[in-house]
Amino acid sequence: MPKKKQQLKRRRSAKSIGSRKTKRKKSRPAKPTLKERLAHAKKLETLDAGKPTFRVLPRALAAAHPLRNDDFPQTYIQEISVSLDDPDHWLTLTWTGPNADSQKTGPFKASPGAGLRGLNCDDEATSRRSGSKCTPKGTYPVQGFQRRLNSDSRATYVTWFMQRRGIALHYFPIVPDYAASHGCVRIESEDVARLIQDNSLVDDTQIVVSGTWTKPRKQWS
Repeated sequence: MPKKKQQLKRRRSAKSIGSRKTKRKKSRPAKPTLKERLAHAKKLETLDAGKPTFRVLPRALAAAHPLRNDDFPQTYIQEISVSLDDPDHWLTLTWTGPNADSQKTGPFKASPGAGLRGLNCDDEATSRRSGSKCTPKGTYPVQGFQRRLNSDSRATYVTWFMQRRGIALHYFPIVPDYAASHGCVRIESEDVARLIQDNSLVDDTQIVVSGTWTKPRKQWS
């Protein structure tokens, strides 16, 4: 009789273990759909886009802009070209004004948006889509400036060109040889990001994003 009781106990314990495993499997959350991931990404964009930006400061405060050229705003950055081509995603500057020939033009290394998993950021319409985490292709005027991003304090010297989506040029300490950002253009050199911010004019400086985007090893989920 004692042996039979032990067997019953073992059977019951095996059943309870099996039921626990079943419960654990059922409690696992379902993977978010593309629609849900886009909605979440839009919320993050709103976080960055919501903070007020500042416009170009008066000459009296030029000391706050150590990389501003002496002839600003007569001499300023007319165009910022961003190439989506791997591996360096070169960024180049075109200046205009009396002292344009003596200014730094690049090219400077950068990294664009990796995109949301399953999206093709090389498609122009997709790249402009809110929540896509792609760098938007096209031509955009500079909209304003900010010291750092709300979502990541490591992103500094921010120059907005699609603020409603939270998209900008900025310095970032990690700039790999593939598309890696959440949609912004990461700039490898902090001095270059500051040079752009110090010598660009709101509405007059144009940012041109072109080239062939290549899907990176990992996209954002």
